[in-house]
Amino acid sequence: MDKYNLKKYEIISILLIILAEILFFSEQRLLTIVVHSFNIILILILLLSKKKHQIIQSLSLISLFRILNLSLPVFVSFTIYWLASLYLIMFIPIILLIKKQGLSNRHIGLTYKNLYLLPVSILLGIGLALFEYNILVPDPLIPEPDLLNLFILAIIVIFFSALCEEIIFRSFLQQSIEENSGPIVGLLIASVISGFMSSGYSSYYEIFFASFAGLILGFSFQKTRSLPFVVMAHGVNNIFLFGILPFVT
Repeated sequence: MDKYNLKKYEIISILLIILAEILFFSEQRLLTIVVHSFNIILILILLLSKKKHQIIQSLSLISLFRILNLSLPVFVSFTIYWLASLYLIMFIPIILLIKKQGLSNRHIGLTYKNLYLLPVSILLGIGLALFEYNILVPDPLIPEPDLLNLFILAIIVIFFSALCEEIIFRSFLQQSIEENSGPIVGLLIASVISGFMSSGYSSYYEIFFASFAGLILGFSFQKTRSLPFVVMAHGVNNIFLFGILPFVT
């Protein structure tokens, strides 16, 4: 492992993602798509070589996710099912990348030895939601907080959005940078990028909070190596944030 040694093209790709998200924060949607698209084009050129590019492949998923995120509302209205369709599309490149890199279940974090810690992850998700709600005060994603709506919301935010995002940021990006540059660098870069991916809320506080939450989830993943742990914490956070707290308050 080359300690703290990221390649120049990896740093450029990271900076392009951050630049694109700053543009998104400034409501420059077209320029956001242009910069993310440019990043993907550069990555595709790099992937034509025979070298391994695990970090750059992970970064390509982030740019792809944002482009899909901005384009889908043009064709469908923004609903909870729009979220499901977005993440369902993202699972295609995720699965292809898992096969391409030959990643094992253990590498991804699909282990069951730490399932007894799930109650802790639920409490963690609730705690994060209580803080984040005071920053965003979001509208609910469901019309009423009845059992059916909460069940549908839980399925979508746990098995679609949280699972997809945690695989990208924890199993792919954080892990690949850790293997190259160490756990601290991997944790910090993955957390900062995940924070900037919240730029769509147009809140500096949310970017800082999302980066902080990324640090907590990333550190939890380092210690447990359990994808279910971080997915459950992330999912419970979204259930409370968009399905319970808006009605309670």
